[in-house]
Amino acid sequence: MKRIQLLLVFLVASIGISLAQPGERGQRMSPEERENKMVEALALDEAQQAKLKAINENYRESFRELRKEMQAAADNREELREKMKTNMDKRNQEIRALLTPEQAKKFDEMQKQREDRMKKGRMPHKRGGDKRPGK
Repeated sequence: MKRIQLLLVFLVASIGISLAQPGERGQRMSPEERENKMVEALALDEAQQAKLKAINENYRESFRELRKEMQAAADNREELREKMKTNMDKRNQEIRALLTPEQAKKFDEMQKQREDRMKKGRMPHKRGGDKRPGK
């Protein structure tokens, strides 16, 4: 009987530990990893890769500054979020302009999937209610 209990404790503990391990979903990709993933997914040629890198570098600093402002500010977060969205839209338009029609279609699909993942992650019922400070 003690063996069975010990086996059950071990089984429950091992399942709990395996579920607690961070997977790919919880880890952020570096800008280079995101860029490489896009290059691979869209099959960009060398000229397109160089242009993509230049576009990303052009916007990287402004995104970094906006993120810092969003973390520090509590009162104008919505305004900063709008600025971030505007910058992302401009960047995406520049990227779309360097793509072929087939690549642009694939890019749009990738952006749609990204938005869906973000919306799903923000659903209050998925994370135990809306327990953000101030809400």
